[in-house]
Amino acid sequence: MAYQLQLLRNLIEGHPEQAGNLELHVRALEQRIEQLPDTCLASVRTIFEAAQASIGLSLNIEFGRDGLPGRMTKVIEAFDFTMTDHPDGDKIHEELSALIKGIEETTTALARLSNIPNMRHGGALDWAVLQRQHAYMLGGLCDALVSFLLDVAWSRPSKDFEAASGPSYDLAGAFNDNLDSEYELVEIAGSIFEPSRILFTLDATQYEAALTEWRLTNPADGELEAAA
Repeated sequence: MAYQLQLLRNLIEGHPEQAGNLELHVRALEQRIEQLPDTCLASVRTIFEAAQASIGLSLNIEFGRDGLPGRMTKVIEAFDFTMTDHPDGDKIHEELSALIKGIEETTTALARLSNIPNMRHGGALDWAVLQRQHAYMLGGLCDALVSFLLDVAWSRPSKDFEAASGPSYDLAGAFNDNLDSEYELVEIAGSIFEPSRILFTLDATQYEAALTEWRLTNPADGELEAAA
């Protein structure tokens, strides 16, 4: 049976209008885990970015130039898990926040494991088995953490909530700079546009594909940031 991110799939089924193209990211990660487990970190990062961008807009979170873990910390801290109708509502908020933070820290540790030179998936004698186990762990933690945070956010009544559609343009600064250095600025009727912003605006799917490929070929700028 093919590997599935079941929690995220259940979330998408329950919130079809808010899910946007989250299913595309989920399917991409599932395929990478099964077929190319050593490259799944890029897809995990994309799902995290999509969730962060969506939740950040809803909760008015200013990310600035924070790395991926820093942005996730801000997301977790912005949530109020208190149950107002429960006598220990504040305690529930405290413990849930600690639990979610623990999952996030474990995910970061797995990302750091991916970045150890020549030890991408540890040092087990059965390299291929550990490689896939690592991918399963990373995918499972992503499934649990992202589905929970999005479920909490999407279950709140909000007309302005943004669907988790894909990576945020502002969170891919290094990639945008690289893209803009390869192509010339575009001038239309006196207005000048950056190539990266044009691609992001007019063809988000191709932008994301190029971003993922760039991260795979530039781990120092892409994947290492995931464990910063």
